Amino acid sequence: MNDNPVRILHVIGAMNRGGAETIVMNLYRCIDRTKIQFDFLVGTDEECDYDREIRELGGCIYSLPRFTGTNYRAYKKACRDFFRSHRYPIVHGHIGSSAAIYLSEAKKAGAFAIAHSHAQHFPLSPGEIAFRMLSFPTRFIADYFIACSQQAGLDRYGRKIAESARYHILKNGIDSASYRFDEQTRKRIRDELSIPNDALVYGHVGRFDPIKNHVFLIDVFEATLEKKPDAFLVLAGREDAARSIRKRCENDGIQDKVRFLGLREDICHVLSAMDVFIFPSFKEGLPMATIEAQASGLPCLISTGVPSLAQVGDRTDFLPLSAGARAWSDAAIEKFEDGRSVDRANAVDDIRNAGFDIDASTAWLQDFYLDIAEKGRIS
Repeated sequence: MNDNPVRILHVIGAMNRGGAETIVMNLYRCIDRTKIQFDFLVGTDEECDYDREIRELGGCIYSLPRFTGTNYRAYKKACRDFFRSHRYPIVHGHIGSSAAIYLSEAKKAGAFAIAHSHAQHFPLSPGEIAFRMLSFPTRFIADYFIACSQQAGLDRYGRKIAESARYHILKNGIDSASYRFDEQTRKRIRDELSIPNDALVYGHVGRFDPIKNHVFLIDVFEATLEKKPDAFLVLAGREDAARSIRKRCENDGIQDKVRFLGLREDICHVLSAMDVFIFPSFKEGLPMATIEAQASGLPCLISTGVPSLAQVGDRTDFLPLSAGARAWSDAAIEKFEDGRSVDRANAVDDIRNAGFDIDASTAWLQDFYLDIAEKGRIS
């Protein structure tokens, strides 16, 4: 057994249950930790969802002040001080806004720098403009570039890098077997949620953020209730951010039809209880939730703001938001009717064949890390 695995430092905001964080944890659980070990540099002192598991897996967690833009000098000094006292052969950055700072300081300390894009550009806003300006220099600093999809890489790094040998697409792999549809699990979750086994259930998994477009999702569900009054909507995501959507449901009198699940560790089981997965985001990189839903055999209706790479099987369709809530509702109901006779359990094979199984993603990343580490920039 190797007593000295290559330690990789992941720089990320906070290890709570979110898209990028869950992707990293999926990789961490599966990677050969006798060869590769993960440590984390975060922007919070608070205990986060995954911290305990990270420590149990042998990882270390360090914290720096959160980058705000106005604390540029203080943040840069904190990064410089950190990398002078913590030597890593590879630093893998997931925060775009401050990547130009921490990756630059990591390189000065002898590390190879990896920039990782998890999302396409969001619609223009003052915050998005500031993000693009802050993240732009990263393309001149990082040694290697990773993205979850081609568009996520083009948006963040530009075409020159996205067509270079330093750029790679790493698919958001999942433990596909755990998402296999199960009839008994479906009944158990529905009983827990007080939902009849024969009712139409729409589902969505994602943080309650404007980019996820929950308002439109409620519009789609209300249009469905006009035709399917016994339908239900199941929403999974951090509860403290769901207040405005809860209020909307109460004002519209549909609160008894909507189940807010908060954060769940058993999303792989919850998906079995759904009939149609609705994902109307304005923009995404490559949302894991859509891959997980398809692994469970769910017919999916996804906005055109999501990359086409997210389509794995023939039960997933893309629809522009401009089509309107009623068109989305009609398409979702049609998917429900068509899907009644389909064997959902076989969908896991589609996920594996498309390269979204965690074993494939981890094998590639492990070889990538080891190849870089052999170059040995740090003396």
